[in-house]
Amino acid sequence: MKPAGDERTSDGGDVAARQPPVEQLMTVRSVDRDASVLLVVEGAVDGLTAPRLRTAVADAFDRLDGRALVLDLSSVTFLGSPGLRTLFDSASEAVGHRGHRPLRVVVDHSRPVIRPIEIVGLDNVLALYHDVDEALRGDEPTV
Repeated sequence: MKPAGDERTSDGGDVAARQPPVEQLMTVRSVDRDASVLLVVEGAVDGLTAPRLRTAVADAFDRLDGRALVLDLSSVTFLGSPGLRTLFDSASEAVGHRGHRPLRVVVDHSRPVIRPIEIVGLDNVLALYHDVDEALRGDEPTV
């Protein structure tokens, strides 16, 4: 029996690339500001990484102390249904349980993020922005 780490590409070439560690699939960085907590998300938000995003959002809610929560998804490369569910649940918690205004989410113009949000109708639930500064100020949503 050969070791699992010795896989070759289908054409018999070099050792096949292994799947990157979970931390490389998605990162969430939290930035505390005077008037807000900013969560910067990079990478793929899918079934494997959505629970980590959910945990990061829950942790941010616990330390808001009256500040706004802004999710920056402008560097997200894939937004799957588990990620959409996390956004929906977070938006519901923000309004229903925490008494906050709609969850502020920054998206770029790329289809991998904005299109799934529009398809499932989350653009009617979230306050969407194309710019972090606008979202931090709480201007009218730009999307």
